[in-house]
Amino acid sequence: MLSGGQSYSAWNFRKRRLVLLLQQARSGGDYIGQRGEDSPCEAEALLGAELRLSELAIRSFPKSHEAWAHRRWLMALRNPDPPAASLDAELVAEMRANYHAARHAA
Repeated sequence: MLSGGQSYSAWNFRKRRLVLLLQQARSGGDYIGQRGEDSPCEAEALLGAELRLSELAIRSFPKSHEAWAHRRWLMALRNPDPPAASLDAELVAEMRANYHAARHAA
């Protein structure tokens, strides 16, 4: 993901795998890494880890539409009714402010 943040197939694979893991975590099913407890916290941890990965990919590839789409999908999973102004406003502002400067310096 970090060597090519624009691979739609890779993001789609991650999305399908995450859906499976979230279903298993919420139902208490077995999967690698489960310790046998009720796991709403585990589902939240999975979403948090995926959000961190998408943020890292976006910081590396700010114009990656695939990474942004994946992040929007994750945010919708985490909070189905978010206030419109709060969706990654800080990250978006930072990317807009630093995109041209970062490209110019490189």
